[in-house]
Formats: sequence, structure tokens, C-alpha cells
Amino acid sequence: MKTLIKNGLVLLLNEEGWRAEKKDLLIEGNRIIRIADAIPSKTEKKAMDASPANGGEKDQRAAVAEKACEVIDAAGKLVMPGLINAHTHAYMTIHRNFADDLAFFDWLDHVDRVEQGMTEEDVYWTTMLAIIEMIRSGTTCFVDMSIKSAKAKSGPMAAVAGAVLDAGFRAVICRGLAGVADSEESLRKYGEAVHEMDLLQDESRLQFVHGPHAPYSCMADYLQKLTQSCRDRGIGQHIHLSESQAEMEGIAKDHGGMTPIQYADSLGVFDVPCIVAHAVYATEDDIRIMAEKGVSVAACPKSNMKLGNGFAPVEKMLAAGVNVCLGTDGCGSNNSLNMFQEMNAAALVYKGANRKAQCVGAGEVLRMATVGGAKAIGREGELGVIREGALADLILIDLHRPQFMPANNILSGLVYSATGNEVDTVMVDGRILMKDGKLTTIDEEKVFEACRGITARLKMEEKMELEA
Repeated sequence: MKTLIKNGLVLLLNEEGWRAEKKDLLIEGNRIIRIADAIPSKTEKKAMDASPANGGEKDQRAAVAEKACEVIDAAGKLVMPGLINAHTHAYMTIHRNFADDLAFFDWLDHVDRVEQGMTEEDVYWTTMLAIIEMIRSGTTCFVDMSIKSAKAKSGPMAAVAGAVLDAGFRAVICRGLAGVADSEESLRKYGEAVHEMDLLQDESRLQFVHGPHAPYSCMADYLQKLTQSCRDRGIGQHIHLSESQAEMEGIAKDHGGMTPIQYADSLGVFDVPCIVAHAVYATEDDIRIMAEKGVSVAACPKSNMKLGNGFAPVEKMLAAGVNVCLGTDGCGSNNSLNMFQEMNAAALVYKGANRKAQCVGAGEVLRMATVGGAKAIGREGELGVIREGALADLILIDLHRPQFMPANNILSGLVYSATGNEVDTVMVDGRILMKDGKLTTIDEEKVFEACRGITARLKMEEKMELEA
């Protein structure tokens, strides 16, 4: 199957930066195979090539060929790489607008009480709700830390993976793990995590990494065990580090004055590919360690602000050569999975925190949300860019909106003006998941009804009344 996207502005990236050019894209299967000023469709070729001598026969052949190539007219639209949400907990849509305005560890306690009652099926439906929001706001891939692992190859019992596969989406999945290495619960959860990896290892739109939750919830022996498992399996890991002041103080007290990042490094956590979520309190030495070890940092500015944790030193990280990507975190600490909102926040808050208008500009933020995310998951050059040979994870933005008028600078418009509702069409792996604002793979009402049922069963409303 081929798809031809014509007449649009295409957002391209080279050594000089981002630029929007009038181009056509030809996609075959799940890859972009051609980018050119003009690629004629079969119908256009038919008109150019038809001759009186054999016109009827040629018309028939061309009409048949046309059916095998879908043509999308992108006039008035911007074709750009799909956004990559480098840190979230998709199942936490159930926590949206639930435990707000609480201190960090109080918030964790409230969240944990609800999660104790969730099943694999619950995680499937709440993740499907997350995917709806992500598709509608231009995300095409996410890095997820979940509380359940797949027990089947598809459907609700496959939890996060099932939702991703059924929706036609793309994800990097890890099971959030905590405790000590040899406890019964830790062994069970670790076993479930590796079983999921083995069960779904052939799914091209899924990647798996280990997910040690944090240094305050994972003991040293467990962190070392998971790192060794990463080495054995040839995978990376994803961990929360240096997110709160309380974490900094606790780790320093328990581990000889070390920061969480220094502590993780001392245990070999960074000896395998690693995505660190947050790094709000990263010191100069922490930044040096992460740069030297090739660690990626998923900055989550909205979540960090909402939980009162502060602002990551993103400008210093970028200057040191750390790969910085962008994440929303879960809906419990952000309330939204909208990466356009996250880009806007990132482009503003770091300027304010550093009192420097040139800090983390629009182009850098867009790199974080695309190229940075792709590099973090080991798909640099395949995702987060539009180029021949890259995977066809694309979004079309409707430029005929007041927030883009006048069209002085499209890049600034995407970061400072866009809201996410301008996303018109979404393609993942060459398959259209939303066209003209209509989802093609998900029954939204069915998902909404399932999530309302989960909320009722977990008595979320009663918990909110008690907290109030």
C-alpha cells in the first residue's frame, strides 16, 4: 500500500535547523520512500500519458493502480514528524483531576491507593483513553511506565501493549518495578515483565525496557539485578531520578551524601542505555556524569511545576551535550498528555527560571519533542524526522487557524501559539489513525464508557469527597 501526501508544507531538519518547504511525500508500507517538489499521482500520470491510440486501455490500468495508492491533499497544512512523549504513565488517565494540589509524597500515597485495585483490563482501557488524547494532539509514540504487564498477545489482558497494538500506535513499555531483588512480590513482577517482553518480542511497534521506579523505592540489589538483565537482553532502562527535594535529602542521608544520579551511577544503572525522568535537581557533577554516560533526560516541566518540584537545568544539560527529550508524565501530575502544551511550557518556564529570553528556544524545544525522543529510544534517524527511509510517523497540522495568522514564523507558531487541536491527520507506521479529525482505529464512545465503569468500580468519586 502506498500513500501520497501532496501540496503541503513539509517540516524538514538539516544541520542549519528546521525549515518548512513545499514538498510531496510518497510512503510505501511503513517508510517514506520519496520526498520531491512534485510527485504525480497515478491519475495525473494518466492524464499526462494518455494517447488516442490506447487511451481506453491505459485509463483502465491507471484507475486500478490509483486504488492501491491513497492520495492526501495537504494544501493549507503542515506535514511534520509525530511528537514523541518520552515519559508518561498512560494508565493514569484514571487519576486525571483526582489528587491535585498535594505535596509530592502525599500525592504518591493517594495514587497508590487507587492503583491497588486496578487490573490488566483497567490498564488497557485507561491507556486507550490516553492514546485517544495523544493522537488528537499529535503524539505518535510514547515511553510508558506501567503497573501491569501483558498476559496475552492482544486485547484487554495485554494491558498497555494491547491498547497500543489495537490502536495501531507505537510505544516503548516498561513495568514499574520496586522493592528488593529477592522478595516474593519483586520476583513476581520481574517475572511478569520479562514474560511480556518474550511474549511480544516480534511486534515491530513495541519496544521494551526495564523500569526501576526510583532509588527510594528500589533497593540497590534490585537496581543491580535489573541492570544486569538489561545487559543480558540488550535493552535499556527508564528510571525517575532527582525529581524532588525530599528525594535528594533522603538519598544523601542514606548513601553518604550522594545525589540520586551519583548513586544510580555507582550501581551501574547508566552502563546500559538509560532514560532518566525529571532530573530537576541535577547538579553540575550529575550533568557531567549523564553526558559522559550517554544518558537521556526526559524533562517534564508541567508535572514538575504542578507538584511543586521546581525546574530542571535543561539549558546546562543541553550545553553539556546531554540528550534532552520531553515528556508529559502521567495525567495524575499533569492532567494532560498534550505535547504541544508541554512544548509551550518548556519554551517559557526555563526562560523564566533562568531570567534569560534566549534560554531553550522554539527550535530546541521542537528537537526535544522529536529528535531527542527518537535518540532516547534508539530510533534516531528513523523517528522524529521526515527523510527518505524514515518510518512514516507523521502528523498534518491545519494552518488555517487564527493562532497561525499571520504566518510570520511557523516554528514559533508550533511552540508558542499552537494548542494541539490543530492536528488534522495522524499516521503511525504508514497507517492513518486519524483523518480530517476522525479516528479510524478506535471507538471513542466505547472507551469513554469503559473508563466511566472503571471509575465507578474503584469508587473514585467517594475518594474525592473524602479528600475534600
